[in-house]
Amino acid sequence: MTLAVCVRCGESKVGAFTPCARCGLDPAAHGTDKELQAKSLLLSDRFFPGGELEAMGQRIRAGQGVDFDSAKLAELLEELKTQKLPVVSKASPGCTVVGLVLLGGALLFVAGVLWMWRSYGR
Repeated sequence: MTLAVCVRCGESKVGAFTPCARCGLDPAAHGTDKELQAKSLLLSDRFFPGGELEAMGQRIRAGQGVDFDSAKLAELLEELKTQKLPVVSKASPGCTVVGLVLLGGALLFVAGVLWMWRSYGR
């Protein structure tokens, strides 16, 4: 689980690329705005511990803003520009649900076979 702070309003959130519950900013929806995505990554626990993130969020909420490390920002921008896969999966939620149901069914089947084998094998 990644903790992060919204670049626009300073609200705490889970995941650097998740939409902000407070202001609605969605870094993943801005696929061409790599700078927004890089700043969103920088304001996560990947780079700062929770206490520092909360302090940054407070500064943003107070209108003071945050000074981003320009070298780290440039490095992240380069990583994001060369990234081949989308930041967030475009698969529909239904695919995940169907996959989990199939996996659960398969596990129940295996458990049933093992139970029968153990019960009748005695």
